[in-house]
Amino acid sequence: MPVRKKSRIAKSNGRKPSLAPTRRERVQSKEDAIIAAAHKSLTARGFTKTTMSEIARKAGVAEGTLYLYFNNKNALARAVLAAFYKRLTETAKTGVAKCATTREKLEFLARHHLENIIGERRLLELIASDVRNTEAYEGSDIYKMNRDYVAVFDDVMRDGAWRGEIENGNAQWIKRDIFFGSLEYAMRTLLMKKRSSKKDIAAVVVELVTLLMGGVDAQAKPMSDRDLVKAVERVDAAALRLERLSTVKM
Repeated sequence: MPVRKKSRIAKSNGRKPSLAPTRRERVQSKEDAIIAAAHKSLTARGFTKTTMSEIARKAGVAEGTLYLYFNNKNALARAVLAAFYKRLTETAKTGVAKCATTREKLEFLARHHLENIIGERRLLELIASDVRNTEAYEGSDIYKMNRDYVAVFDDVMRDGAWRGEIENGNAQWIKRDIFFGSLEYAMRTLLMKKRSSKKDIAAVVVELVTLLMGGVDAQAKPMSDRDLVKAVERVDAAALRLERLSTVKM
């Protein structure tokens, strides 16, 4: 009777394999904790008032360790923005995929965007400041992240045109500017009037999507490119009014 050779594979003897995190996982975990702590400080106190020592304390690491991951506060702030854009883009794609019609997709995107920019308005201030200080904006990291995010809206509009639910005009960039520009102006108005409940946000979403879809009912005539240009002019005028209002002490 042949003798079986012993297996070269070590037996576990009933013991579970080690689940200890690898060095790479530990490094990533610590970096994630630092970015999360920085996000909390930046959204609560703003860029100027936030310090590296404060972030290190919240992350549970030594301040010296912080600089092993990020050279300075600017580099850390950029990492926070990158994480914010990644989450914003991924959740937008996931939400859109669950919607059936173009109107539902646009309403989700509008609500998703408005809720996030209201909740993360401190980060938006940081983005605006960074953009003003960037000479070559089109080649910057923020530009690329923003392009990836707004591409979700562009895909919805192209799909809507293919379905025949939206007119396939030549003013895609105007529709995009109306969509995101109107939401940013709406955010300022809601915050100034202290009306940012789900009901208030829903009202803005319905009005904006109705504008883009071309009417209240599904049979309404889609907006022409000329109408869209006029709509942009109205948005610009509204922006000027909001800027004047923001200079008035409440």
